[in-house]
Amino acid sequence: MKEWVDVNTQVQRHVNRGLDLGHVAPGRFAMFLYSSNYYRVSGYARCFYDPADSTDRYREGTTAIDLMEVYDLDRAVRNAILDGVSVVEPTLRSRVAYHLAKVVGGGDAYLDESLYLPEATRPDPTDPGFSRWQKQVKNRATVLGDLSAVQERDEIFIQHHVSNGEPVPFWAAVEVISMGTFSRLLRALRDKSVLEPVAKSVKIDDVPKLLQAVQNITFLRNIAAHHGRVWNRRFDGNVTLPEIALNIKRAYLHPQTPAAGITLLASLVDQIEGSVDYSKFLLDLVHSIPGLEVGYYHPTL
Repeated sequence: MKEWVDVNTQVQRHVNRGLDLGHVAPGRFAMFLYSSNYYRVSGYARCFYDPADSTDRYREGTTAIDLMEVYDLDRAVRNAILDGVSVVEPTLRSRVAYHLAKVVGGGDAYLDESLYLPEATRPDPTDPGFSRWQKQVKNRATVLGDLSAVQERDEIFIQHHVSNGEPVPFWAAVEVISMGTFSRLLRALRDKSVLEPVAKSVKIDDVPKLLQAVQNITFLRNIAAHHGRVWNRRFDGNVTLPEIALNIKRAYLHPQTPAAGITLLASLVDQIEGSVDYSKFLLDLVHSIPGLEVGYYHPTL
């Protein structure tokens, strides 16, 4: 079991692993660790370890400034990501609500499970499609459970309908479900043609790419919202890269990199706002410290 150690001991551990404090006073580096959490910082520190050394030692010449600089850069990038998400997320929620509510009306027909996959009856467990059917059933149950729970929310615009004995309309419910539930809901819809005008409105080629984009933005948003490390982090799934993203890319984009997700987000904000200001700001930030942009384009962890 790990034992608690004070910040001065934490500083010494970094020094013992080969970190050069340089012009950074031990007290300043201790305050950096105290404010940032030793293990959060360790996620960045590992990127500076010597790959030829199995004892977690820093590459020769690595300084405290190197570590603090990349930490501050990534924090700025996360904040900029959340800035972009604050444009894209409510826009997509609003546009989906507009078109889906046209189909389901102002009542609670969106709680009808026939709107959602799976379409088929329960297949035989030996059927190759059985696993997919199970996942769709589970996803539908999650979506309907989260939508049903909306009426318990305290928001005034939700309780207005509840107190009047009215169903909460979809255009209200969509504002309080999580982004994860929103993404699952889109994937669960049986008839996804209702999403075609939404995809078209942000210049995404088709609905499958829109669904992937929403999932990608949700993943990026959650990392940033929880102050996670974006820099030098491999993505589990592929980021969709529609033409609007390829048009503003600064370098080759591998679909499993932070740079791909960041460029996708930047392109969507540009489309929504009718300006390139955001993409220029965000991508300039990513490239602001020569050499560190590699962590966004070619992650190793």
